[in-house]
Amino acid sequence: MRKIYKMIAFFSIAMLMSFASKDCSILKNNSFTYRTGGEDVLVVFEESKHAEYHNDNEFYIKSDIEWISDCEYYLTVTETTLPNFPFEMGAKLHIIINKVKGEKVYYTSSLGGKSWEGRLTMVKE
Repeated sequence: MRKIYKMIAFFSIAMLMSFASKDCSILKNNSFTYRTGGEDVLVVFEESKHAEYHNDNEFYIKSDIEWISDCEYYLTVTETTLPNFPFEMGAKLHIIINKVKGEKVYYTSSLGGKSWEGRLTMVKE
C-alpha cells in the first residue's frame, strides 16, 4: 500500500513541475502562424526583431524585441504597411507567454490598459 502512495506522490509532483516550467526558447529565431479574419498571418522572430506578414506577404508589421525574460518581452512597432493598423509607430506592446505546449505558444498581449490572448503555431519547415 505504501508503494502506491509513493507512486501517486511522485506522479503528482511530476505533473505539477511540468505545469510550472515552460520552455519559451522556441520563440527565438523561429517562424509561427496565427489566424485572424480567416487568414493565416506569418510571424517571424529573430533575436531582436519581429515581423508579421499579412495577406500572403502583401503587408507587414515590423517591430523591435526587448526581452525581459525567456517568457516575457516588449515589441516596439517600427514600421508597417498594414492598412488601418490600430497602433502608432513606437507603440510598445507587452507580451507574456502563458504556456508552451508542443508547437503551440499561448500568450497574453497588452497595450494601453487593454489585453488580449492569442496562440501561435510553429511553422514546420
